[in-house]
Amino acid sequence: MNLEFFVISLLNGVSYGLLLFMLSSGLTLIFSMMGVLNFAHTSFYMLGAYFAYTISNVVGFWPALVLAPLAVGALGAIFERYSLRRVHKFGHVPELLVTFGLSYLILELVQLVWGRSTVPYALPTQLQGPLFTLYGTQFPKSRSFVMLVALLMLVSVWLLLTRTRIGLVIQAALKHPEMVEALG
Repeated sequence: MNLEFFVISLLNGVSYGLLLFMLSSGLTLIFSMMGVLNFAHTSFYMLGAYFAYTISNVVGFWPALVLAPLAVGALGAIFERYSLRRVHKFGHVPELLVTFGLSYLILELVQLVWGRSTVPYALPTQLQGPLFTLYGTQFPKSRSFVMLVALLMLVSVWLLLTRTRIGLVIQAALKHPEMVEALG
């Protein structure tokens, strides 16, 4: 095995791991904070991708990168407020059923609105092409951008959980839920 293959494989593995971190961190925080195993979690990610596609066709890639997560976050908050809170008192099984049903509902809505086939999506010119070439093997700018966003997200979540009052409350709720509930 040559060094070139090893370095590119290492970078590909790190980028894939950071992508998985972005997907799993939300699920972990929701499950650990609320005690809800959200089957619709990945459906919200899919919805965000389609929102980004639609918004980017209207206002461009960079505004869509900000607006799509905000739109999906708002939908998630509405779902939590008007659906999950109502079934939370009945236990985990109703929560699982509601989120499982929502995942199918989102899937069907996406198929109705955007169809079953893939949508043509082009990266902006700033993210096209290789970031660098190592002995003839290219590492794309787009993958580097995903790695950068994931690292920024990792640092942001870490700072939020360790350096803010909200983070301290979350940590206390995870370690001593009865005490936090008694305090209100």
